[in-house]
Amino acid sequence: MVVRDLKKGNKREYSLPKSERLRGKREIDTLFSTGKRFRSGKILFIYLPATEQRAGFFASRKVGGAAKRNRVKRILREAYRMNKTIFKGLRIIFLAQENIEFKEAVEAIKSFPEGR
Repeated sequence: MVVRDLKKGNKREYSLPKSERLRGKREIDTLFSTGKRFRSGKILFIYLPATEQRAGFFASRKVGGAAKRNRVKRILREAYRMNKTIFKGLRIIFLAQENIEFKEAVEAIKSFPEGR
C-alpha cells in the first residue's frame, strides 16, 4: 500500500462522498422505524435493502460529550469507508452506544452478516 501525503495528494480520495451519506429526516426516520437491526459489540446496525448504498453515523449520549461523540462518528465513518463493500445494496445506520476505538469498530463491521 502506498501512503501519500494528504497535503500534496487528493484529499477526496480518502473521503466519504456526500452521495453515500444518509440525508434527510424522512430517510433516517424510515430506517429507524422499519429497519432491521443487528448488534455487534458496541454498535447497533439498522439497515434496509436499497438500490443506492448510503450510510449514516450516530453516537448515543452515553458515549460522552460532543467531542467524544464526534470522534466516535469519525471512527465509524473511516471503518465503514475501508469496508464498504460489505454493505452493498443497503441503506444503513451505525449507532455507537458506547465509546469505541477504531479496532473495535472494524471488528464489529466485519462481523456484519453477509446474507442479511
